[in-house]
Amino acid sequence: MAGYNIGIDLGTGNIKAFVSGRGIVLSEENAICYDAYNDEFVAMGNDAGEMFGKAPDCYVLKRPVSGGVISDFTVMAEILSRFLTKICKNSIFRPSVLISAPSCNTELEKRTVIEAACAAGAGKVHLIDEPVVSALGAGLSIDYPHGVMVVDIGEGTTDIAVITMSTVAYATSIKIAGGTMTEAICQYVKKEKNILIGKQTASRIKHSIGCAVKRDEEFELICTGKHIITGMPRSFSVNSGEICEALSECTKAIFDGIMDVLEQTPPELYSDICNEGIILTGGTAKLYGLAKYLSEKLSIDVRVAADPEHCAAKGAGFILKNMKKLEDSGYSFRLRESSYNFRD
Repeated sequence: MAGYNIGIDLGTGNIKAFVSGRGIVLSEENAICYDAYNDEFVAMGNDAGEMFGKAPDCYVLKRPVSGGVISDFTVMAEILSRFLTKICKNSIFRPSVLISAPSCNTELEKRTVIEAACAAGAGKVHLIDEPVVSALGAGLSIDYPHGVMVVDIGEGTTDIAVITMSTVAYATSIKIAGGTMTEAICQYVKKEKNILIGKQTASRIKHSIGCAVKRDEEFELICTGKHIITGMPRSFSVNSGEICEALSECTKAIFDGIMDVLEQTPPELYSDICNEGIILTGGTAKLYGLAKYLSEKLSIDVRVAADPEHCAAKGAGFILKNMKKLEDSGYSFRLRESSYNFRD
C-alpha cells in the first residue's frame, strides 16, 4: 500500500484516528500548548489537556475546535500536522484522510476542515457526516431504505440525525453536550455551595457520580475548591442526586432536540425508528441513566452503542474499506478537489 489511509474523528474535546490495517492508533485531547514568549511548542494532546487551569501565564493553551466548528485554523492545522507526522512517521507519501464532521455544519465550516487537513499535509481529503460514521461504527446497517436514528453526544455538540440509504435525511445539531454538562456542574457548586471549582474537578465529578436519573443507591464524592467569600481552599461533599439536578437542563435540551427531529420525520421513517429504537454514541452517551431517561420521555427504546466514544473512529475505518460501496449507494463525499488547493 502506497501511503496511509487514515480516518479521523475530529471532536471538540478529542481527536481519534483509525489507520487501515492497524485499527485505532490515536486517541488524544484536541489541545496544544505554546510558550507565549518565544512561540515554541511545549505540549500537545493529553499532555496539554492536563495543563488547563494549572499552567503559568507564560504558557498559551488552546483548543482549536469550539462547538464542533474550527475556531482557530492555524492551531488546528498545526495539531493535525503533528498527529499525521506521528502516525505516518517517515512515509514519503502524503496520507489520504477521511474526516467526520457534524452534518449541520455550513459549507464554509466544512470547507475549513478540508483546508486544515490539506495544510497539515494530507494528500486527498474526504469529509463525511458524523452521524453516518457513528452509525456504521455502532454496527448499524444504513445502506437500504430503512430509518435509523443516531444521537451522537460529544464534548461540544449533540448531533441528532435520521439516516436512510446511507444518507442523512433529517438532522439537527445542538451545542449542549459533555462540555456544557461540565460547566453546569461548575455553576451548581458555585451557586449552592459558594465554592469555585475548575473544569477538571467538575469533569471528575461528572464521570464519577454524574447521572441523568436518580440512582438507586446514592453516591457521594469529596472534592476541594476555592471559597467565594474567603478565597481559601475548602473541601466539600457532593452527591449523585445533586449532580442529577445540576444536569437536568442539559438532559432536557437533548430530549427537546430529539423531539424536533422526530417531528420532521415522515411517518414511514418514524415507524422504523419506533420499531428499531434510537442508538446513542459519543463519550457523553455513557452518562449513567441517560438512555433510560430518554426512553421513558420518548416512549421509544433507547440504547447505548458498544464502545460509544470510539464509534466515529471505527465507522471511519469501516468506510475506508468500503468507500466504493457507499459511493454506489448515493453518498457523495466532499473531496479536497472541491475546495481550492490550500497547500500543494
